Amino acid sequence: MKNLIIAKRYAKALFNIGLEDGLVEQYGQELEGFVTLLKEMPALEDAITNPLYPEDARRQVLNAVADKAGLSQTVKSFLGLMVERNRAAYMGEVLEYFRKLADAHNNVARAKVAAAAKLEDETLKSIADTLAKITGKTVVVEFSRDPELIGGVVARIGDLVIDGSVRTQLQSIKESLKRGELS
Repeated sequence: MKNLIIAKRYAKALFNIGLEDGLVEQYGQELEGFVTLLKEMPALEDAITNPLYPEDARRQVLNAVADKAGLSQTVKSFLGLMVERNRAAYMGEVLEYFRKLADAHNNVARAKVAAAAKLEDETLKSIADTLAKITGKTVVVEFSRDPELIGGVVARIGDLVIDGSVRTQLQSIKESLKRGELS
């Protein structure tokens, strides 16, 4: 619970600075790139997040990486503050909440779409367009393969779940047969 409170506080701070500067998108991309880099390089993540290392050493590593990555001074200072306050371990959660704030600001909804097989880009676009009509928002689709599905598609957007999977349709037919609705 405390992690979520901390993450929200830091994400809101960076988001509000981004609004003032008109650079919300840029700051989000920089933060995302940095968090991705930390995930790909566990030793780097440890060097920046581990409070057993002196703060000066962690800050030097952060500054060197931020300079190499070409991060803006604002994001560099933001990350430096997180290191200084021993909050660097929460960068992933900060990014997640920052995305939510940016999506809400830009009227964007993220949908998770699963299917048994890879879907064509045209099909994903069609799904996104349909979900956009339902939600009234721009929809960004995150696709994943789910071998558990026999066929069809399951889409989740927030609390809304649209289950067009063959398994669910078969289950529905089975229930109808049990109730005697189909003959």
